[in-house]
Amino acid sequence: MQYHDGTPAKLGDRVRAAIPGGTAPARIVMLGDTYEHLEIDPQFLSWVKRDRLLEAAHVVLEWIERNPFAHEDPKYAPVGNYMFSPLDSAVTRDV
Repeated sequence: MQYHDGTPAKLGDRVRAAIPGGTAPARIVMLGDTYEHLEIDPQFLSWVKRDRLLEAAHVVLEWIERNPFAHEDPKYAPVGNYMFSPLDSAVTRDV
């Protein structure tokens, strides 16, 4: 897999992911082209593999700091600490 600029993307890479109002730090924990992954929640992993949810050009990101989409509003579903994302210009390697 490669970043938008053509550099190779690897498991564990620290990245900056675009969010409303800026970017947030995350790390790549699963690759869509191979389904190779780091140690992640077993139930999440099982669901992704069983339903083949990850597209080849996408990755799963895990937020490093507080989840920027976390909320306390009971009207909406809770959010997890993982996010599916295309490996495009919205995800840049955090060197």
